[in-house]
Amino acid sequence: MSIRARRTAVAVAATLALGAAAAVWAASPASAAPAATPACTAGDLAVWVNADSATGAAGTIHYDLKFTNISGHTCQLIGYPGVSATTFSGRQLGAPARWDDDAPARIVTIPPDGTAHSNLGYVDVQVDPSCRPARAELLRVFPPNDSGARHAFFDLTVCTTSRIDLTVDRVQPGV
Repeated sequence: MSIRARRTAVAVAATLALGAAAAVWAASPASAAPAATPACTAGDLAVWVNADSATGAAGTIHYDLKFTNISGHTCQLIGYPGVSATTFSGRQLGAPARWDDDAPARIVTIPPDGTAHSNLGYVDVQVDPSCRPARAELLRVFPPNDSGARHAFFDLTVCTTSRIDLTVDRVQPGV
């Protein structure tokens, strides 16, 4: 075999070896692009109001509205939840919560059993009896960008008119 033929054979073999190694590397799980973290859906979350977190004055009380990931996988929330007061039977009472958008939304990653929160503001309707108050037993909570809802026990009096009694901030990390 001539020197030229040997060089050609070595070059071909090296090229094939490099190509095979690159194919194996590209197919390996360690080099695969990381999977995008899915959005949290209503089914991934337990939603509850921390009644012990109450703060406020001048007729408005603020509570932590908690989102606990019960799914067993990491998921993300971004934005503002939808919140409305309801009866046990699911009938909405009054207007849904207004988004208090003084801070931009950001991605909040929640690991399994982790919790994020949103600030829930409640205007005490006792200040304005003309609003036709009614007793609500639950909050219907829609995670941001999801049409499914969860319910949180929260006994409160709300107006049955168009007056807005509830406000909610963007979802934030941590408890």
